[in-house]
Amino acid sequence: MLSAVVVGKKDSPVPFFRDILKAAGLAVPQTDEALLKIWRREQERVHAAYANPPRPLPPRLVLTASRAASTK
Repeated sequence: MLSAVVVGKKDSPVPFFRDILKAAGLAVPQTDEALLKIWRREQERVHAAYANPPRPLPPRLVLTASRAASTK
């Protein structure tokens, strides 16, 4: 998710990062703390994918929206 490398104010995700997650079919975290963790992990995933040589991708911290709904 390349949008994770876009940085907002004070080294944080852009205000519309939750909208990006939702549009990608991922669960939207309710707290800012969870959002920050997810955003940082997605940054790690982007850096790993584009590393030379590529590194293994760390697992996502966010579920798909449908999977999150089924765990409730």
